[in-house]
Amino acid sequence: MNPWYKKVLLSTAVICSLSMVSVNASAYMAGSSKAGQESLMSPDLIWKEHVRTNAKTITSVKLEKEDEYNDLKFLKSVLADKQIVSLGEASHGASEYNSMKVRLVQFLHEELGFNVIAFESNLSDTATAYSQVHQTTPEQLMKNSIFGVWQVKENLPLFEYIAAQSKTDHPLILTGFDAQGPKESFITFIKDWFAQVDPSKASGFAQTEQWYLKMNTITDMDEFNKQKKKIKEKYLALQQFVSENQDELHQAQPKQSELVPLIERVLQNRLDMLDSYHPHIINMFAGIDPEKQLQMASYERDRVMAYNLTWLAKTVYPNEKMIVWGHNYHIRKHNSTMITEHNGYDFDENPYPTMGELLPYSLKQANYVIGLFAYQGSSSKNNGEEEQVQSHDKGSLEDILGTEMEAARFIDLRDQALSSATEWLFTPRIAKAWGVLDEKMIPRDQYDGILLIRDIHPSTK
Repeated sequence: MNPWYKKVLLSTAVICSLSMVSVNASAYMAGSSKAGQESLMSPDLIWKEHVRTNAKTITSVKLEKEDEYNDLKFLKSVLADKQIVSLGEASHGASEYNSMKVRLVQFLHEELGFNVIAFESNLSDTATAYSQVHQTTPEQLMKNSIFGVWQVKENLPLFEYIAAQSKTDHPLILTGFDAQGPKESFITFIKDWFAQVDPSKASGFAQTEQWYLKMNTITDMDEFNKQKKKIKEKYLALQQFVSENQDELHQAQPKQSELVPLIERVLQNRLDMLDSYHPHIINMFAGIDPEKQLQMASYERDRVMAYNLTWLAKTVYPNEKMIVWGHNYHIRKHNSTMITEHNGYDFDENPYPTMGELLPYSLKQANYVIGLFAYQGSSSKNNGEEEQVQSHDKGSLEDILGTEMEAARFIDLRDQALSSATEWLFTPRIAKAWGVLDEKMIPRDQYDGILLIRDIHPSTK
């Protein structure tokens, strides 16, 4: 079967609607005076008119002092039944993506009771950094917790807010769901904690974590497997130590009851990543089918991230509403049904599931996924270089949403019914990843809402 056709059949939005999208606009709208006008319009103009009349205007991307959020209050009804809101971004290095998300986070916390924010950053680093929120500055909290791509001026107000709220009875709890190599601040914190119970285990933990950081530098699989066997023995011994000394460890940190289950989860993450993720990285660096190895490594990383986010939502914070902060790629709902995505090497018509798709059904139902895109401007790539947003093809997602807009525009896709005015949501559209890569998707399959920002600029380190 043709891969594209197979993807369309897999799309829940299209299964029962293929016959409808070709209906002539004048016939579809027969009997309406408006239909007579629309019958003379091209489909993309009909789509743009629908967006103009139905999308919500966001007047400010940046958080204002004593912000009243008047332009965001429409989200109260949109998110009324949701436990999780996932905030994406098409690229990591855009000032306006960060500022918009900071503003959304504060609105969701203050107005809708979302009390946990989980970053696409290491569970180990974010949770232990937050446990020290009263002993550090907001800037150090940011540096000790999240990945470098988000350690930017635009995000500092969020960490100032987190620090301020931690002193109230309505804190915004910081955590994460990734499982890559830890920061030194995490290693130091756990070493000092373990030392209060067993100094030898404290030094052993620090040495094992430093060893773990070096495992990705190996390029010979036989050598990796030899070392993997030994380092897993170390982690299993540390797991046993934590299991046998839970009371003593809790007494050493009596105000941080979540630290024992946290370190248990992190140690299990290490074992999982050594078995599933690292072998693909080793083969990739060794030049063994690197494109395939990167795909498999990315899949395994997303699998573990879904595993961690599920644990946070169901076990650690089951009674709290949560905000998820990450890239569009990780949060979107059905990455395996993307018609074309870019896998880091080239365009791919057979993508793997990512975190959003790998969540259990109950969390998918409780999750509202918002993809962030940009109409024009530039952002910083992960290597720090500036990259311009490329022009948009007629009929693309950005072209349809970006006509006659103010600072930003939001459209809810979840409850849209198929019509001549909305068929662009149910049929393949191009949208730009990183502002330059034309990926093809059925928008409604991937996102519940789309937020388009008119102008972006590189973030400020």
